Amino acid sequence: MLANGLYGLDYRATYEGEEDGGTALAALRDGQILGSDPWGGVFRGCYEFDPDSDLNVVRLKIEVPPEEMLVTGFSAGPDGATVDIVGAFGASKIPAVTVVTVGGHPLQVRLSYLGPLPG
Repeated sequence: MLANGLYGLDYRATYEGEEDGGTALAALRDGQILGSDPWGGVFRGCYEFDPDSDLNVVRLKIEVPPEEMLVTGFSAGPDGATVDIVGAFGASKIPAVTVVTVGGHPLQVRLSYLGPLPG
Protein backbone atom coordinates (compact mmCIF):
# COMPACT_ATOMS: atom_id res chain seq x y z
CA MET A 1 0.00 0.00 0.00
CA LEU A 2 1.40 3.42 -0.95
CA ALA A 3 1.94 5.68 2.04
CA ASN A 4 1.00 9.34 2.06
CA GLY A 5 4.08 11.36 1.16
CA LEU A 6 6.31 12.87 -1.48
CA TYR A 7 7.48 10.60 -4.29
CA GLY A 8 10.05 10.96 -7.02
CA LEU A 9 9.40 9.53 -10.47
CA ASP A 10 12.14 8.69 -12.95
CA TYR A 11 10.87 7.79 -16.38
CA ARG A 12 12.47 6.49 -19.57
CA ALA A 13 11.29 5.75 -23.09
CA THR A 14 12.79 5.06 -26.50
CA TYR A 15 11.53 7.08 -29.44
CA GLU A 16 12.93 6.77 -32.96
CA GLY A 17 15.85 4.73 -31.61
CA GLU A 18 16.87 7.33 -29.01
CA GLU A 19 16.44 6.85 -25.27
CA ASP A 20 15.18 9.85 -23.32
CA GLY A 21 13.77 10.40 -19.88
CA GLY A 22 13.17 12.76 -17.04
CA THR A 23 11.95 13.20 -13.51
CA ALA A 24 8.81 14.37 -11.77
CA LEU A 25 7.63 14.97 -8.23
CA ALA A 26 4.30 13.77 -6.84
CA ALA A 27 2.41 14.25 -3.60
CA LEU A 28 0.18 11.35 -2.55
CA ARG A 29 -2.44 11.87 0.12
CA ASP A 30 -5.46 9.74 1.03
CA GLY A 31 -5.84 8.22 -2.42
CA GLN A 32 -5.18 11.42 -4.39
CA ILE A 33 -2.13 12.32 -6.52
CA LEU A 34 -0.87 15.72 -7.64
CA GLY A 35 2.44 16.19 -9.41
CA SER A 36 4.48 17.95 -12.04
CA ASP A 37 7.65 17.76 -14.06
CA PRO A 38 10.26 20.48 -14.76
CA TRP A 39 8.77 21.26 -18.20
CA GLY A 40 5.31 22.29 -17.03
CA GLY A 41 3.52 18.96 -17.33
CA VAL A 42 0.97 18.54 -14.54
CA PHE A 43 -0.67 15.30 -13.53
CA ARG A 44 -3.57 14.54 -11.21
CA GLY A 45 -5.30 11.37 -10.31
CA CYS A 46 -5.94 8.74 -7.73
CA TYR A 47 -4.50 5.52 -6.41
CA GLU A 48 -5.91 2.54 -4.56
CA PHE A 49 -4.60 -0.73 -3.23
CA ASP A 50 -6.03 -3.91 -4.77
CA PRO A 51 -5.59 -6.65 -2.14
CA ASP A 52 -6.49 -9.44 -4.60
CA SER A 53 -3.56 -8.62 -6.89
CA ASP A 54 -1.34 -7.06 -4.18
CA LEU A 55 -0.93 -4.02 -6.44
CA ASN A 56 -1.25 -0.26 -6.05
CA VAL A 57 -3.34 0.85 -9.04
CA VAL A 58 -2.70 4.41 -10.25
CA ARG A 59 -4.96 6.42 -12.58
CA LEU A 60 -3.65 9.75 -13.87
CA LYS A 61 -4.45 12.53 -16.30
CA ILE A 62 -1.37 14.33 -17.57
CA GLU A 63 -1.85 17.86 -18.89
CA VAL A 64 0.80 18.46 -21.55
CA PRO A 65 1.54 22.12 -22.42
CA PRO A 66 1.02 23.35 -26.01
CA GLU A 67 3.69 22.29 -28.52
CA GLU A 68 5.44 20.02 -26.01
CA MET A 69 6.46 16.47 -26.88
CA LEU A 70 6.64 13.65 -24.35
CA VAL A 71 9.67 11.33 -24.24
CA THR A 72 7.45 8.68 -25.87
CA GLY A 73 7.10 10.88 -28.97
CA PHE A 74 3.53 11.98 -28.21
CA SER A 75 3.07 15.58 -29.39
CA ALA A 76 0.58 17.85 -27.60
CA GLY A 77 0.02 20.10 -30.62
CA PRO A 78 -0.83 23.82 -30.52
CA ASP A 79 -3.64 23.44 -27.97
CA GLY A 80 -1.87 21.14 -25.53
CA ALA A 81 -3.34 17.78 -24.57
CA THR A 82 -4.59 15.64 -21.75
CA VAL A 83 -3.38 12.04 -21.64
CA ASP A 84 -4.92 9.27 -19.49
CA ILE A 85 -2.52 6.80 -17.87
CA VAL A 86 -3.28 3.70 -15.82
CA GLY A 87 -0.52 1.71 -14.15
CA ALA A 88 0.21 -0.52 -11.20
CA PHE A 89 3.06 -0.88 -8.73
CA GLY A 90 3.76 -3.86 -6.49
CA ALA A 91 2.64 -3.21 -2.95
CA SER A 92 5.60 -4.61 -1.09
CA LYS A 93 8.50 -2.99 -2.90
CA ILE A 94 9.44 0.71 -3.03
CA PRO A 95 11.26 1.83 -5.07
CA ALA A 96 9.02 0.15 -7.63
CA VAL A 97 9.26 -0.04 -11.41
CA THR A 98 6.44 -0.48 -13.92
CA VAL A 99 5.80 0.09 -17.61
CA VAL A 100 2.78 2.09 -18.78
CA THR A 101 1.60 2.98 -22.27
CA VAL A 102 1.55 6.69 -23.14
CA GLY A 103 0.28 7.75 -26.54
CA GLY A 104 0.73 4.20 -27.80
CA HIS A 105 4.35 3.86 -26.64
CA PRO A 106 5.83 2.17 -23.54
CA LEU A 107 7.20 4.32 -20.74
CA GLN A 108 9.22 2.82 -17.87
CA VAL A 109 8.50 4.54 -14.54
CA ARG A 110 10.44 4.16 -11.29
CA LEU A 111 8.63 5.37 -8.16
CA SER A 112 10.67 6.24 -5.04
CA TYR A 113 9.43 7.43 -1.68
CA LEU A 114 11.15 10.69 -0.69
CA GLY A 115 9.54 11.45 2.66
CA PRO A 116 6.44 12.58 4.52
CA LEU A 117 4.29 15.47 3.40
CA PRO A 118 5.05 18.79 5.10
CA GLY A 119 2.86 19.91 7.95
